[in-house]
Amino acid sequence: WSRKGRTALVVVSIAAGVFAVGTIFGMVDQLLTNMDASHIASNPSHINVFLREPITAEIAESIENLDGIAGVEPMNGWAARYRTDPAEPWKSTTLVMRDDYNDQKFDNLTLVAGSWPDKNDIAIERTSQAFFGLDIGDKVYLDLETTDRQFEITGRVRHPFVPPPDFGGDTHLIVSSDVIARFGLPQGQFTQILIQVENHSDEIARERMAEVREHLAKQNVGVAIAIFQEPEEHWGRPFMLGMTFVLRVLAVLALLTSVILVVNTMTAVITQQVDQIGIIKAIGGKSGVITKVYLAGVAVYGFLAMIIALPMGMGMAFGASQALLNIFNIDYNTFAFSPRAVLYQVLAALVAPMVAALVPVLRGATMSVREAIASYGLGGDFGSNRFDQWIERNSQKILSSPYAIAIGNMFRKKGRLMLTQAVLVLAGGLFIIVLTLANSVTYTLENELGRRDYDMRIVFAGAAKRTDTVEEIANKYPAVVATEGWFTMGGTVLKDGELVKDSASLGTELFGIPVGSTMYEPNIVSGRWLEPDETGNVAVISQALADFNNFELGDNFSVDMGDAGDIDLTVIGTYIAIAPDPFTSDPVYIPEPALFSATKKTNRARHLLVKVDPPTEQLTADLKQALFDDFELKNIVVLQFLTRTIHEERQFAEEQFAIINNLLFGLSAVMGVVGGIGLMGALSISVMERTKEIGVLRAIGAKTPVVAGMFVMEGILQGVMSWLIAVPVAYLISRPMALALGRILLETELDFAFSWTAVAIWLIVILVIATLASLIPARNASRISVRESLAYG
Repeated sequence: WSRKGRTALVVVSIAAGVFAVGTIFGMVDQLLTNMDASHIASNPSHINVFLREPITAEIAESIENLDGIAGVEPMNGWAARYRTDPAEPWKSTTLVMRDDYNDQKFDNLTLVAGSWPDKNDIAIERTSQAFFGLDIGDKVYLDLETTDRQFEITGRVRHPFVPPPDFGGDTHLIVSSDVIARFGLPQGQFTQILIQVENHSDEIARERMAEVREHLAKQNVGVAIAIFQEPEEHWGRPFMLGMTFVLRVLAVLALLTSVILVVNTMTAVITQQVDQIGIIKAIGGKSGVITKVYLAGVAVYGFLAMIIALPMGMGMAFGASQALLNIFNIDYNTFAFSPRAVLYQVLAALVAPMVAALVPVLRGATMSVREAIASYGLGGDFGSNRFDQWIERNSQKILSSPYAIAIGNMFRKKGRLMLTQAVLVLAGGLFIIVLTLANSVTYTLENELGRRDYDMRIVFAGAAKRTDTVEEIANKYPAVVATEGWFTMGGTVLKDGELVKDSASLGTELFGIPVGSTMYEPNIVSGRWLEPDETGNVAVISQALADFNNFELGDNFSVDMGDAGDIDLTVIGTYIAIAPDPFTSDPVYIPEPALFSATKKTNRARHLLVKVDPPTEQLTADLKQALFDDFELKNIVVLQFLTRTIHEERQFAEEQFAIINNLLFGLSAVMGVVGGIGLMGALSISVMERTKEIGVLRAIGAKTPVVAGMFVMEGILQGVMSWLIAVPVAYLISRPMALALGRILLETELDFAFSWTAVAIWLIVILVIATLASLIPARNASRISVRESLAYG
């Protein structure tokens, strides 16, 4: 109580670590538990299948008759355009249609307000309502095949499986079969099916999906995408696991920073009070009594920190969980907390500081009476070894005596210096590591998008189109500077005559890359990419396909393309897609001449890649719509939900990564604050410890600016030293952390990009904090009288 400033610094430092532990572990528990519970409540499908051609209800029912299929529900998802005013530009939307909203089987939608849609009305998905500002009573225009028509929003619906708008998700409107029919899809036909399997496991679901694909292929229906879902784990769990992995590491390190400060503080306190310890021992005080006295003080520090941090951590964990769960369209309005997180906070506040303080307390309690009453605070034995003498000799050569003394002071208590440096290095290292992770995420995304040298990718429905026809339609626009038609063909991969596992049970889609193509090159992880003039039967396959089936470079396999024949191929490379390709789940890239030769076709394309100059976002978007209209006039159907401009791909990817980066930026700020508190506490304690020394300096004529300057120099030197250590430490630690984060988030490694900007920022921050942390207490100490300074202790 007599050293309120020191007590406040220690309590705040411990509270910062305890708060971080409570917030992060509380948030982890609440997020994952509530996400999974909400997921289970919706009765999730095991497989969500998007079809290339619509099917009838009878075909959907026939799937349910396959062995191992527990249930099937057909539905429709349709890409469309809407606007709220005829003068506004069109905006993209996804229309969701269930055949009977009162009898849903899987992925159940919930009516939140208003009424279910009918033939003249629509409903708004509630995350779209909140994000895009649409609600019940508003009217929207839908761009129909021949005209546009206005519909009133009469309901608000919760959809458990829509991409959050915060991650780049589209507007979702809930409609009836009558509305879908206005887009040219007759009632009773469906483009999507939800499937549950018996005795679910990931392997069983993939096996059943392979049978479903073959069953549909016999009826000339192709599968575009199949999304597999764990019935007891929310689809957003991998993202949260990646995020919480970083959070938990930082929470533990933040607590470690607090613990180090406790060690530093107790070391300083005992050093200040060694004469008092000597008196206690001289009058018969035992080491056990002295130990209890000081540990009781530590317990008070921890208890005060717990009182501050416990409610703050519980409140922040709930608030952060509520905000993140709302992003995933999950209600979380009743206050709750994690018992595990509270237990961790109590242990962090009461036990960790006590354990940390044991060493300095026991060292002080077991010293002899003679050692205890020896002189304190005037330099001790500095200069007794060669290192000290080297520091003293060289500092006196370049600096005046007071500042040479400041350098010596920094190394006088080497144990305290190491502890202080540990605090600063941890804080600085964490700051740089966090920003490096954010930088690596951004760099990985930029590299992935940089491999796409096109500005638009158009996907056609049904049979392949004539390449010269679709290219001619696109090339008539002056802004189009290059086009490439890509021919694709679905098939089944066989190795040594046996069916192999593919990454999504969709079979394989062969992509014929035109000779000389430079439009796209995936991220090659082994082997090589196709040569510009390559025409042979070689293939670049996904790393997932290689891992599933132990494919190695040079291995041979074949692809059965059904009626189109088969083709023998040799693996020359493997790749990893940072973001899964939205056009197929398991593409195999081969030379187009080889695919044409095997299928006995030529001049065919299912994808059209377009390069634009200038590649501005508005020009590309306008051109995309113009091409849609032109292809429609030629009766060429475009799959709008698979067609994107490069700007849309970039926006979608950036918004997916935005929440991760924003969280990491926020954490870097927190680490800066924690480091600042630790530095200020350590330097303030250091200044208080040498109050007698200040008295001696003032007694021999040292002025206030000189005394303050000594401590400012010491603080800055400590800050710079910690910075020099933190940079290589952060570099070494951030690389494996970036690799681990990439594997959790993206199932691949991030492209590592060390943040030199963070290095520069932390240098500035540490200099400012060091100056303030040393100047304020030094100024206060230098203003007290010589008598008060010499009497301190």
